[in-house]
Amino acid sequence: MKPIGYWLKHLDGLIEADFERILSDGGIARRHWQVLNTLSTGPKPLDELTEALRPFWGEGAITLDEVLDGLGRRGWVVREGAEGPYALTPLGAEGHVAVAERIGEARRRIIDGVSDEEYLAAVGVLRRMAENIEGAARAA
Repeated sequence: MKPIGYWLKHLDGLIEADFERILSDGGIARRHWQVLNTLSTGPKPLDELTEALRPFWGEGAITLDEVLDGLGRRGWVVREGAEGPYALTPLGAEGHVAVAERIGEARRRIIDGVSDEEYLAAVGVLRRMAENIEGAARAA
């Protein structure tokens, strides 16, 4: 049996590849989706947007500036003034809805055959494991 680290990395890679595949026909990547989804709840200042997306951004990933520029060129995201918050345009809100449908299909495919109880148990165990490591790091 392979250890949990193997399965976490393997699953993450599969999810990343699946999302990239389903999003690529629309000319966007997973990071664009994450920005769209974050902004779908309302305008966000750059620092708040950066903090909300921090867990999803890794080394070598497209930068937030690049994503915002790309979504801006599409007419999906605007910035209210030079230092104001970023927001979805009406066209961006429509794009978000269309992409959300495809993401929803992918998520349903990922959990196919997994009961609600199994899913909640798996997430709970992973959360506790992360908390254990975070607690040990704080104590050190």
